[in-house]
Amino acid sequence: MKKRQLALSLGAIVGGTFLYQASAEASASTVQVKAGDTLWSLSTKYHTTVEALKSVNKLSSNTIRIRQTLSIPSASTSQPSNKEEKPSAPATGSTYKVQSGDTLWKVATRFNMSVEELKRLNALSSNIIYINQTLKVNGSNSASTPTTSKPAETPSKDANGTYKVQRGDSLSKIASTFHMSVSELKQINGLTSNTIYVNQQLKVSKSSQTTTPTTKPSTSTPSTSNGTLNVSQMISDAKRYIGVPYKWGGTTPSGFDCSGFIYYVMKQQISTTRYTTAGYWSVSTPVSNPQPGDLVFFNTYSSGPTHMGIYLGNRQFIHAGSSTGVTIASLDNSYWSKRYLGAKRFAK
Repeated sequence: MKKRQLALSLGAIVGGTFLYQASAEASASTVQVKAGDTLWSLSTKYHTTVEALKSVNKLSSNTIRIRQTLSIPSASTSQPSNKEEKPSAPATGSTYKVQSGDTLWKVATRFNMSVEELKRLNALSSNIIYINQTLKVNGSNSASTPTTSKPAETPSKDANGTYKVQRGDSLSKIASTFHMSVSELKQINGLTSNTIYVNQQLKVSKSSQTTTPTTKPSTSTPSTSNGTLNVSQMISDAKRYIGVPYKWGGTTPSGFDCSGFIYYVMKQQISTTRYTTAGYWSVSTPVSNPQPGDLVFFNTYSSGPTHMGIYLGNRQFIHAGSSTGVTIASLDNSYWSKRYLGAKRFAK
């Protein structure tokens, strides 16, 4: 009789354990919203994206409620992990299998690509990716596993102490290369703005006695400039960071807020002050018809300008949104059109 009771007790314990584990597994793909939770904080915690959370939960806005039960897109992620997983090598030389915790930005950075290139190569219309999804990571099937790229060779000056401007150069980049300030570089070359052209000859030695060469700019049309910045480069630089997450006060590619994103992009060309959104508004000049490179401002949560982006043309702008990270949006979007304050042109 005692043996039978012992067997029944052990069976109950094992059965209870099994039921507990089954219950835990069943609840691993859902989470109950707690006070202070946002779609952004949950997407970060569970290694997914805001878009993926909204998609699987059929949400039409970013609003969630306390005690609301949400499904987590990744069924294999039972608990958030504080340990960063190292991505495994791609299955072949030209593809990569998505791992837990991956984002388009993370994969693109690993393979020395931009998010736009990665999306275009894989015909992706959003930033959502899934665990075990196979992505193309370059255009050649014969490519080997990516290796750390060699640093670019340092540009050199000629015997006369001059340097020929290359594609992608800016005064800030050239000045840094030759251990000068932008002001010094402009002074010895008699420049009144930060606009330079491909094949232009610049003095890069303060002791050089050679007069400024009169080489004419290349016959190709120079990049549009708003007077202080190379707009084409500015927009190109901004698009490189599509997919970077939002971070309050962030000014680096690990996370941007809206004004920190503008500051970082401009800093690639000029020495500039880190303004707030209101600061950019106050130092910039109003324009009635925005051009690419102009700044667009919005009122999102209090009086006055509280959000901003860079105008791209065709009523599109790029910005660091609190729920989207760096992304491209339209001025005609119902949310932004109601909050649009106007456009201004920044001049250093």
